[in-house]
Amino acid sequence: MLQSKTVLSLTMDLLAHNAFNHLRDDEISALHHLILKLQEPLTPIQQSLLLTFWNHASTAGLPAPLLHRCNTILMQLGRSPMEMMEVEAEMY
Repeated sequence: MLQSKTVLSLTMDLLAHNAFNHLRDDEISALHHLILKLQEPLTPIQQSLLLTFWNHASTAGLPAPLLHRCNTILMQLGRSPMEMMEVEAEMY
């Protein structure tokens, strides 16, 4: 599978797992608009734009296999991996 196709697919998986829900509405709207107008294979600029969104993704609650796949791509591209964020549970 082409790496750019993997980046697009994983971005959609991150969206489906609510990794961007903490972003402002206009930022999420920009991401949706970007995904809708993309055609594969992605240009390096398009791929970089999607990966910039990954930098702002919340990893809390993401399935470990998805986080691992994303981090593998990031490291292959020489970028920093996404850090696992723990969900704090309040005990009463």
